[in-house]
Amino acid sequence: MKKRDDLPLNYKERLNSRTSFLVSAAVLVVLCLIFNQMDYAMIRQPAAQAKKAAEAQKQKEKENTVAAAETTTATVLAVGDNLVQPSLLSSGQSESGAWNYDSVYDNLRSDIQAADIAIVNQETPFTANHDAVSGTAPYATPTEIGDALVNAGFNVVTSATALIDDNGTSMLDETLNYWNTLQPDVTLVGIHDSQTSSAPKIVEINGIKIAFLDYTFPSYSSQSDSSQDSEEDTEGTDTASADSSTASSGSMIDTFNTTAVAAAIQTARASADCVIFSANWGKTEEPMPTEYEKEWANFLMEQGVDVVIGTNPNVLQPYGYLTDDAGHNMLIYYSLGNFVTGQETLKQLLGGMATFTIQKTVEGDQTTIEIQVAALTPLVMHYSYDNKEYRPYKLSEYTDALASAHSVRESIGDEFTLENLQTKYDEIMSMNVTPSTKTTLLDVTFDSDGNMYDASGNYVEDTDSITSSQYYQNLSSSGDSSEDSSEE
Repeated sequence: MKKRDDLPLNYKERLNSRTSFLVSAAVLVVLCLIFNQMDYAMIRQPAAQAKKAAEAQKQKEKENTVAAAETTTATVLAVGDNLVQPSLLSSGQSESGAWNYDSVYDNLRSDIQAADIAIVNQETPFTANHDAVSGTAPYATPTEIGDALVNAGFNVVTSATALIDDNGTSMLDETLNYWNTLQPDVTLVGIHDSQTSSAPKIVEINGIKIAFLDYTFPSYSSQSDSSQDSEEDTEGTDTASADSSTASSGSMIDTFNTTAVAAAIQTARASADCVIFSANWGKTEEPMPTEYEKEWANFLMEQGVDVVIGTNPNVLQPYGYLTDDAGHNMLIYYSLGNFVTGQETLKQLLGGMATFTIQKTVEGDQTTIEIQVAALTPLVMHYSYDNKEYRPYKLSEYTDALASAHSVRESIGDEFTLENLQTKYDEIMSMNVTPSTKTTLLDVTFDSDGNMYDASGNYVEDTDSITSSQYYQNLSSSGDSSEDSSEE
């Protein structure tokens, strides 16, 4: 009989068909497992192992790089003008005839000695002749003050100032001899033998080479400008002395000149990791930096200076950072005010102690320098005629009792209080300094009254500077409590 295709499968056929299907499915599963294992063993596992090995190598290289990068630091402390006047001079003289001024610096001794570099601006010349000592113009400071500064821990002294040649070349020579002979470990900057160049002084701390430069106002002399500065002028003059001795001592004092300063900075940058520039500039008793200061600040930044420390105005001025288009940052303290003084206004008795850290990182053939942890600690110069106490205090450690015992109250009365000192500091530091991009005042010279002259001897009027009073008047009239500044 012919078999019909449309007849249903019998039981045996159905069983065989199902068995074939199950066997085929099992074979397929086994093949999938086999291929998956082969894929893992031959492709995925080697890839994962290669990735892990690459990450391990990358981490190892990173660790090796970190280990190879060497970082060192140096701490720096700087204070302002060390201006020794009559009452303080007498305080260091004992009945036995010995002169000693160590106690003047006692309150800050631990801070000074803790710093790797401690800088002070010694405004006046030294003499070992006690009969020649003077706390007024023309100034002559006993060498025992230098001894006290060194004993306190200062190891860098700047002296390119308006008063350093008050007594002419002979006492300038005596000052140089004192530092070079009796204090050879101290780095003296700003003055030098006329036969030597004004090359930067370089100090190495923890593998960091730090170059120091120090410049003051260039003096303008004329037939009518031949007298000594008055006492009022010399307590805060903004020009180098223009008496007849200046011509002979001028080459011994480093004075602002764009060509000379640029060359000195270039030399410093080629020989050192960091350049610290001390600038004797600014207007007496004026907390707002002048246009002259701001133009020179911009010039110094363009030359690659890392830190500027300003002195001379005898009062504090703001501090902060300047930044150029290339990303170079320069820390600038426009003025640290007085450190030691016998002056008699509240703002003259308010000084500042600058501190910052220089960090050097060497990675392969690349070296980077960063100025970190910049700060300013306000100081108060305290003196009492009754107990012969003359010394600066940190404002944070000053008290109402000390303020009430300050002898300056005999002159200015209740104006001198702890609260007013704190208010004045906050007021000065709140001012925003608008940077200048002008260059019109860079190479002017100054007469003994602070007037400016160009290279042809023509009087130059300062139309760009504003005083702190004008600043606050402008702020009040605008109704704005802030002003754009790259330094804040």
